[in-house]
Amino acid sequence: MPNYRDLDATRPANLHHRVQIHARPAAIHLVTGCLLLALAMSVATCRLDKLVTPAFHDRLVVTPAALLDSAHAGSSDSVPATLRLASADGATLSWNATATAPWLTLLRSSGGAPDSMVVELRADTLSQVVHHDTITFTSMQAPGDTVKVPVAFTILAPAPALRVSPLSRMDSAFAGSAQPRTFIVQIDNTGGLSLAWNGSVDSPWLTLSAGSGNVPPQGSTSTTVSLTPGALGPGMQTGTLTIAAAGAIGSPKTVTVSFKIKPCDAPTIAADTVVDAAIGLADCGAPDRAGSLAKRYSLLANVGDTLSFRLTSPSFDAYLTLHDSLGTLLSQNDNCPGFTGPSCILEFPAPATGRYVIEATTAAAGTTGAFSLSAVRERPPSLPQAIGQFRGDSTTAIGIGATTPESVAVFKGTLNDPNLRDSVRLQLELVQSSSPFSGTPSHQSSFVGVGQTAWIRATGLVENAGYHWRARTCDKTLRCSAWLSFGGNSDTASDFFVNAIPENPAIDAFSLNQFNGAVAIPVGGGTGGGLGSGQTVTFKATVTDPDPGDVLVLEVESQPTNTAFDGATNLYRGTGVASGNTAAAAAGYSVALLGANYHWRARACDQTARCSGWVSFGGNSDVVTAATDFHVP
Repeated sequence: MPNYRDLDATRPANLHHRVQIHARPAAIHLVTGCLLLALAMSVATCRLDKLVTPAFHDRLVVTPAALLDSAHAGSSDSVPATLRLASADGATLSWNATATAPWLTLLRSSGGAPDSMVVELRADTLSQVVHHDTITFTSMQAPGDTVKVPVAFTILAPAPALRVSPLSRMDSAFAGSAQPRTFIVQIDNTGGLSLAWNGSVDSPWLTLSAGSGNVPPQGSTSTTVSLTPGALGPGMQTGTLTIAAAGAIGSPKTVTVSFKIKPCDAPTIAADTVVDAAIGLADCGAPDRAGSLAKRYSLLANVGDTLSFRLTSPSFDAYLTLHDSLGTLLSQNDNCPGFTGPSCILEFPAPATGRYVIEATTAAAGTTGAFSLSAVRERPPSLPQAIGQFRGDSTTAIGIGATTPESVAVFKGTLNDPNLRDSVRLQLELVQSSSPFSGTPSHQSSFVGVGQTAWIRATGLVENAGYHWRARTCDKTLRCSAWLSFGGNSDTASDFFVNAIPENPAIDAFSLNQFNGAVAIPVGGGTGGGLGSGQTVTFKATVTDPDPGDVLVLEVESQPTNTAFDGATNLYRGTGVASGNTAAAAAGYSVALLGANYHWRARACDQTARCSGWVSFGGNSDVVTAATDFHVP
């Protein structure tokens, strides 16, 4: 083989001594180790052991080199120990570990160095001697290089051992709460002898359900710790529970307790809502009522808002308080007006814009139970909608200005209120058209819910009278909307008339008259006109009717003077007129050679065929042969 190495120095060196190496280009071969390829002379540094002995491997190093520990006989507590693994050269090595004793547990049996592993030694089944075993480590990268760690485990005489859990606790409660917070502390004896324990606390708000006891070997017990808020003020309270057992390993143990006392919570609610909740022992104490518990709520209001609160409960006598955002007491109340049990703060004017706190609490100390709290920003109701007038059947509408044949009328309207939980009613001012509105309601409905239709039944309406009316919406706080007039007509006009008892019309006897054209014909006078000419006689009279809205006609019976009235022949009717007007009827005649004499009578009739009595014209005799009222010609 060609010589490819020339050493500048051949002095003895340890395995890690650095040397210079000169390489000849013509003699370079690929070899294991460190070699610098160059066309000219170059210098490199390498580990000599790698260079001279390329097959050398890193070694696995385990510390500590031995494990020595002890435990008391019968103890169930394992004894942990940690071993650290590395390579002599700092490289990564894989490793495997084994042990044979059942009291020795390897929590890991393989890995890659650098690394660490934990072993556990258990004494619960071992006798009081020194027990031995060996942990054996091997590595694939270091074949034949086995590391052995001897283990010596000394078992001492039995002893009690105290273990407590948890060692810390954090909890919270509202200030003044009547319900203690609790948790359980577990007390274990992991040793081989019985232990007697005692518990103590350093704060008056901490108490134990049991303050002492005995625990057999490998046994356990517990005590309940109570945290009582009582009179503690807001803030963090810290206390300590100590569990001690004379002669026990690990005694004493302390449990740190952190107890946060919170001020009364006051979640925000909106106006015009109802809160259904309950007061319980875990709620905060009422700041203004010693011994009472409370639920508090905050409400935003603007200056000038009017607020009303109502608190009801089936379980307790309710009590309300109202504070501003600074905690100043503004109002309080035990009972609503006229009631015992429910509590009300009504019509409270907000003095400033901001946050207000309403407190639902109890009149008697310590009582609890469900409740319902309403918070209302009082506002007047809206105008009634869809108002209408109807006959007594409540479905047949009465037209504007129309006549109803009944002395009863029904009025309806749909009612609304911005306070959706309000109760509202319809109020009516119904007066005869001859009287002006005064602003005083004459009728009102029962209360209904918002959005519902209310109705009023008005009876005893005056016969033959005309009425006008208007309506408004009112709530239980006596707030009302503006008045709304019905019909869209003048307030002086009649919205309807009453004609429950139909009556006969009347005719004015002194107003009867007869005309030929525009010329009046005197009693016994003639129409004039030539032979064969046609003549028209017009009869007139003033007609009246107490029934409002009736239409009247004049009916005339005209007979020759030698013919008696029969009410069936020679009848003449004119066109209809309203009550109090002059009605007319006309009859046509032809002038005969010898002429003719007539007498006549008249009456008023309405559209229902009711008529007045007959009235004769002229004030003369109607006995046949009758006196002449007029003649043709």
